[in-house]
Amino acid sequence: MQDLKDARPVLVVDLDGTLIRSDMLYESFWSSFSQDWRTPLWAVAGLMRGRAALKARMAQCGAPDPATLPFTPEVLEYVKTWRDGGGRTALVTAADQALAESIADYLGVFDEVHGSDGRTNLKGREKANFLVARFGERGYIYIGDSSADIPVWKSAATAVTVGLANGLRDTVQAMHADATHLAPPASIVPAALRAMRPHQWLKNLLIFFPLLAAHLFSTLALGQAFVAFLAYSLVASSVYLLNDLLDLASDRAHPRKRKRPLASGALPLATGMALVPILLLAGLALSLTLAPLFLLVICGYYLLTIAYSLWLKRRPIIDICTLASLYTLRVAAGAAATGLALSVWLLAFSAFLFFALAAVKRQAELVDMAQRGLQSVAAAGIGSATCRL
Repeated sequence: MQDLKDARPVLVVDLDGTLIRSDMLYESFWSSFSQDWRTPLWAVAGLMRGRAALKARMAQCGAPDPATLPFTPEVLEYVKTWRDGGGRTALVTAADQALAESIADYLGVFDEVHGSDGRTNLKGREKANFLVARFGERGYIYIGDSSADIPVWKSAATAVTVGLANGLRDTVQAMHADATHLAPPASIVPAALRAMRPHQWLKNLLIFFPLLAAHLFSTLALGQAFVAFLAYSLVASSVYLLNDLLDLASDRAHPRKRKRPLASGALPLATGMALVPILLLAGLALSLTLAPLFLLVICGYYLLTIAYSLWLKRRPIIDICTLASLYTLRVAAGAAATGLALSVWLLAFSAFLFFALAAVKRQAELVDMAQRGLQSVAAAGIGSATCRL
């Protein structure tokens, strides 16, 4: 007589967007990119051999710490309840096998793990064929989150969905009247707005400083400064999103920053990545309505922030000088937008003031890290990239 435990369908769980509110391909890419600027080159080299090869290359370059990933509580609880009741569980994902195994080892709630192997991308129809071959038609229950999972749900005993929109949920419900729906979808608009950090736009009021110093309050000058403020704010938001992508691991290790939209999973990484160029291009488009010098200043600001995020912030003293320069550039941007000449005294005052503020900011961060028992950013959860061309 067959054991009751063996007679039950296997609970098969997807990873990206289901077990975690993120995507392991993007996670590994940004984990690696935060440590080595050559990561895009490695990604292109991997993609030339197919998506599965890309995932394998990125897993090698920057495997994130499973303990910091934003797991979906409802899914994790469902899996634990199923297993506690005697059922078998399997993590089957299009993510690379090595990454899937590291997550499964950390959680300890899966009986078996299957992922992409560098040649086969275990997704959609490919995953459905694999599950039928391994567990049989109707031999498994599948937890998924996207339209790519429809072929998998078709051959499953029943379906469990995560965060599906109403239209796709109705499609699944038509296939399985007893389908279970977890974690209803939430609008990403509030999360996107928070990720843009509009409260930080107050820094860009420094653009009006040259007008104030010159006692210039004409309608034309104020209008030019306002357009410059909007352009700078959009470009700055692009920078904030890029920094959050690069700092995912360290943000998740921080008691306050882990609540940021990208770090917490409230905003999908793909959406954040799309917003970076959109905001940048919108800011540059506004810049074209002003003097060419303003466009040059704002491009310099963006390039300097990228250099800071990838390299300069790890160089003592240089990091403080860079932060001071970024503030001073806002003053220079205001002058460039309105055609005002910056005096040596104004530049000297700005540079020294912002250097002092940057030094205070850095000291506060070091004190905070010391209180949390961290000696470096690396200790806060950023792994080192070991990938080579």
